[in-house]
Amino acid sequence: MKKIFPRFLFKVFIVASLAAFTSCDFTPPINRKIIDAQNYITEQEYAKAAYLYEDILKSNPAQDLRLKICYQLGELYSIYLGQYKKAVYYYNEVKELTEDPLWLIKTEEKLADVNFNYLKNYKDAIKNYTRLSQFTPKLKNFDFFQLQIALSYFYLNDKEAALSQLTKIQSDPNHEYFIRSFYYVGLIYFEQKDFNKALYVWLEYLKRETKKEYIVQAKFMVANAYESTENLKMAYDIYYSIANDYPNPDVIQNRLNSLYQRRVSRRR
Repeated sequence: MKKIFPRFLFKVFIVASLAAFTSCDFTPPINRKIIDAQNYITEQEYAKAAYLYEDILKSNPAQDLRLKICYQLGELYSIYLGQYKKAVYYYNEVKELTEDPLWLIKTEEKLADVNFNYLKNYKDAIKNYTRLSQFTPKLKNFDFFQLQIALSYFYLNDKEAALSQLTKIQSDPNHEYFIRSFYYVGLIYFEQKDFNKALYVWLEYLKRETKKEYIVQAKFMVANAYESTENLKMAYDIYYSIANDYPNPDVIQNRLNSLYQRRVSRRR
């Protein structure tokens, strides 16, 4: 019995020691924070996740980890938190940390999207899309980048530069946005109050376009142009033809009512 008892106590000691050992968390603090941040994202606690990731950056992590965290912060601030200037800051940090083309491309695309669609920073968007269009070999979305450069110039009210970019697109019938470019060329002429040129281009566009929503949009602008040139009957007929398809029926009805009153006044 004396021999068995010490062995029993020894086994109890081993089991207790193992239990104590396994209950300790030997995960490095930085890894624990990363896991916690990922859990916050899963729980949709995006602000808490961003706070933790920024806290990790203060500890000066290895460059590879810093790059991934900066990209994750760009995603959090642009997609979930709507803090676009912070997103731009962290995406630019990614570009400073790597020369890997895959990272550079996807980060430049993110920057272009944020600058163009959310910050309306068209000057920087032009820089982003220009860099993307200069990659060799050409990227899959090269045609899209060209169109976005043209639209950025358009929104900057640099109509000549926009026309120059659209002309490049129209020089290639195989360009993905060859047909769509006609719409924007017409829009430039319309804003320059050259309504006859706008009508000519839009009518050419309507011969080629097949997407219903784009056709309705273009017909609305054609009616606008006819209205601007005092061709009220033609304008009325076109507005009427898209009355059931236009996204905002009240706008069409108001136009029809206005044109009707103007036509009645003319007869008097």
